[in-house]
Amino acid sequence: MRGFSCVLMLAASLLPLQAHAADAPAHGLDRHAGPPARMQGSTPAEPSLDSLETELAHAATARGARDLLGRIEQVRLKDLAPTTTLLVRRAQDDLDAQRPLDAEQDMDDALLLQPDVEVLWRNRAQARLAAANPDGAVADLGVALHHDGRDVMAWKILQEAEAQRGDWQAAWKAWQHVVELEPTIPDAAHQTEQLRLKAFGQPT
Repeated sequence: MRGFSCVLMLAASLLPLQAHAADAPAHGLDRHAGPPARMQGSTPAEPSLDSLETELAHAATARGARDLLGRIEQVRLKDLAPTTTLLVRRAQDDLDAQRPLDAEQDMDDALLLQPDVEVLWRNRAQARLAAANPDGAVADLGVALHHDGRDVMAWKILQEAEAQRGDWQAAWKAWQHVVELEPTIPDAAHQTEQLRLKAFGQPT
């Protein structure tokens, strides 16, 4: 049984997992591991999403960038309700099992619950891209990037979606945002050159 009618059943059957909702990876979709949440008390407050994205754009090493991406994803997930978190987990399980249409349905249900959470639009875009629906992915990414134009993961998925659509100039433009927001991305120069050739051809 799938669809929103089984959301409450899902939440009830997996209730013991709800206590661990804050530990869930959002995206494998986004599988970045981040540091555990700090205990309340005299420790300083966690940096904001904006400050972490600024740090990422100035990261000196690929390892430092990976750590920052993990922390960024934790911030993005912190407002997910337990039931929404369970749906995101199930969507990832469906993608791992190569069931992208089921993953898309899971994300449909998650968006019914919390349509204002940017990462859910991004996750459904990835499910749609896996289901060979790049047009739907691009539409979802438009919403995600409207919420946060510095979401490097959304720009990466957009580059892939535009490439799948065969719009290489749009893919090139999306990739420019990726390298601006995450300059330490491995093999960026090679990817940049390949996309430039597909978008504009050999220089004369």
